[in-house]
Amino acid sequence: MKKLGIKILVLVLAIATVMACALSFSACSKKPVIGIIQFGEHDSLNDCYEGIVEGLKEGLGDDFAKYEIDLQNSNFDASTSAAQANALVSKNTSIIAAIATPSAMAAATAAQGTIPVVYCAVSDPAAAGLTTLDNVTGSSDLLDFDGQLALIKAFIPTVSKIGVLYTLGEANSISQIATLEAKAEALGITIEKQSITNASEIPTATDTLISKGIDCITNLTDNTVVGALSVILEKTNAANIPVFGSEIDQVVNGCIASASLDYKALGKETGLIMAKVLKGEVVASNEIAIQVKDSFNCYSKKVADKFNITVPSTAGKNVDAE
Repeated sequence: MKKLGIKILVLVLAIATVMACALSFSACSKKPVIGIIQFGEHDSLNDCYEGIVEGLKEGLGDDFAKYEIDLQNSNFDASTSAAQANALVSKNTSIIAAIATPSAMAAATAAQGTIPVVYCAVSDPAAAGLTTLDNVTGSSDLLDFDGQLALIKAFIPTVSKIGVLYTLGEANSISQIATLEAKAEALGITIEKQSITNASEIPTATDTLISKGIDCITNLTDNTVVGALSVILEKTNAANIPVFGSEIDQVVNGCIASASLDYKALGKETGLIMAKVLKGEVVASNEIAIQVKDSFNCYSKKVADKFNITVPSTAGKNVDAE
């Protein structure tokens, strides 16, 4: 009877193990894990993810198939990013990629230097406290403020007041506001800023900006704001106020123009860094962090026509023609 009991116990444990593996493949997989935390779903962050995977495939070659990718989406919630980062650290993942500032800060805090963290699309890594940490590196997507302001003036020569929405919880947005205000002031332009703490406040914040008599709105690389672009455009279009995006996909989705970045290319550069770290060719550090690639101008002729705005010669490429 005792032997029978032991056999039954072994069988029960075996079944439990199989069920656990079925419910959580990554926990039972023998493959090393590449963790990726994406702060939320919008086109530029999706492009970052696609670029990272492309860079990993190119950089690792045949070894890419030896890894399992564990993608986590935070849905624009910093507390979710923190929980996801802690979970990835507890799994002892080989490396963590963090797309956008809140995800990067969460990953670096959770890893504490024990696991390499490579961030992507962090506008101001220094302001976020990432440049002094061990085993942390990545890529910056700091906006071309001079190019953006020049583009706005080309489209609206009489511009005097520009509205900006930004999230108080995004460190990069706070630093970007200060830079934008200083550069705009030098051109005789006032920046009307309106802060939010979460996406639910965006409709009211947009109404507040509109009520201040702004000539247009310009977006930062603020993920919470960009994630609610359709809400902003619905209100600004009704008020006949154009919005200038911070990258090309926002122009495709209804903004008038942008001094834009190629986020897929930025993601690929990030993935290539990750591959080098995984292969032991480099150690994650600020010395190998990469800065934003050169910006390029783009515009939507359809949107310009809707606002009866003449497209300037410096507008760049027309996204409608693609």
